[in-house]
Amino acid sequence: MDILQIARIAHETNRAYCVSIGDFSQPTWEDAPSWQRDSAIKGVAFHLDAHERGIVPSPSASHDSWLAETRA
Repeated sequence: MDILQIARIAHETNRAYCVSIGDFSQPTWEDAPSWQRDSAIKGVAFHLDAHERGIVPSPSASHDSWLAETRA
């Protein structure tokens, strides 16, 4: 499975969770703007890179990485 497939699954999983709590603001992967798809891809790359180095990132490290990317 490649990064793009994993990012799509992660995005759709998050979207399904949002729908389950009544939040319908998340678009499908196909309808998501490029910045949102790129963010998901970079998040997957962050985790794959960490795991290749034998590191399991904490949820806060994942969030910090996402926040830094979003701010940039």
